[in-house]
Amino acid sequence: MDDLKQINLAGAEVKEDKKILEDVVMEPVQKSKLTPILIMVGIFLGLGTGFYVAQQRLKSGGTGLLTPATQELTSSTTVKVGDTFGSADEKTFRDQAEGILMSGGIDGEGSHHIERGANKTQWVYVTSSVVDLDLLVGDRVTVWGETNQGKKAGWLMDVGKLKVLEVNAAPATDEAANQD
Repeated sequence: MDDLKQINLAGAEVKEDKKILEDVVMEPVQKSKLTPILIMVGIFLGLGTGFYVAQQRLKSGGTGLLTPATQELTSSTTVKVGDTFGSADEKTFRDQAEGILMSGGIDGEGSHHIERGANKTQWVYVTSSVVDLDLLVGDRVTVWGETNQGKKAGWLMDVGKLKVLEVNAAPATDEAANQD
């Protein structure tokens, strides 16, 4: 490399300094052809990883990769005692009720209700966008959900998770309630 020379821009030496500047050859810095390829590979790997993690979260109820997913309930599912359906998200669905799941709400609130005895004031009116409740009507279940404020229902719940305790359970009758 050539020695560096100080350039004096004042006075008569300007012509000589211009000549010095013209003699200096400036070469462009060589860029690596590998850098853009590495950037593109990094972007695709990041997108692929993000897509994979999102799919795993959807399968596990949105709570992360390590949370076990509950089984899916369809019309062809054989329901057994102990089966759990719905979301595994216990932080969102933290309220719990147990009883016999029956069809029908109260004055437009809830699509179903859970009978917890013959007294209607003890029933829980429920709806669910996670579990198809019609497939479990008549079963004794434990439900986990989020309590909502109802106008007519004493207890209105959005069910997120459901566990079957007894298949084809007998609903409570007024006579059984009177004997208690």
